[in-house]
Amino acid sequence: ADAAAVAELKAAVLQLAVMGRLVPQDADDEPAGVLLERIGAERAADSKSNPQEGDLPPLPEQWCWSHLPEIAFLNPRNYLDDETVVSFVPMDAVPTEYGDPLRNETRLWRDIRKGYTHLQEGDVAFAKITPCFQNRKSAVMRGLTNGFGAGTTELVVFRSDPRFIVPNYLLIFLKSPGFVQGGVDNMKGTAGQQRVPKEYYTTTPFPLPPTAEQHRIVARVDELFA
Repeated sequence: ADAAAVAELKAAVLQLAVMGRLVPQDADDEPAGVLLERIGAERAADSKSNPQEGDLPPLPEQWCWSHLPEIAFLNPRNYLDDETVVSFVPMDAVPTEYGDPLRNETRLWRDIRKGYTHLQEGDVAFAKITPCFQNRKSAVMRGLTNGFGAGTTELVVFRSDPRFIVPNYLLIFLKSPGFVQGGVDNMKGTAGQQRVPKEYYTTTPFPLPPTAEQHRIVARVDELFA
């Protein structure tokens, strides 16, 4: 098959997934509005709840709009013993394609705890610098040695509660054409050193489905990409 056509099809699948058009809805799912309240009860809810972004496209009935800081902690820190053996994730170890594995190296925590972005098993991260962002360098942190690690400072890390947010659903959103194009349009900095600014990924509306539907979406995307 023509590589460009396949890439276009994959991009379309990711976009449909975060618009609620890839799998059927189930009226018995707990509505995402209730889910958002539960997440908020579990943590200090961010002040920017209920986005007022104006003309947001309609979502399926059980879904709701939210923001990433409402459903995940941003760039959290790890507190580990210095002698803990952990993973190190350089930029070239972060995959661009959905479904491709994350690679990592092994280091002592004391050697990488300063000057790097902290990582934990299940975190979802994306590269904020050009051209890595446009190339969709992003991944779920899986297979980290002892469940922890650190990586390039050009990663933005989201840590959410897997009981509520399915990591791969968040990854699908970060790789979706809508999120990537919006980030490209908002990049700041000098040529060759442009980055997606924090205000973009903290204020971009995030389409939140019920947890059960997140699982169904991920299963369907995995199936289509297999």
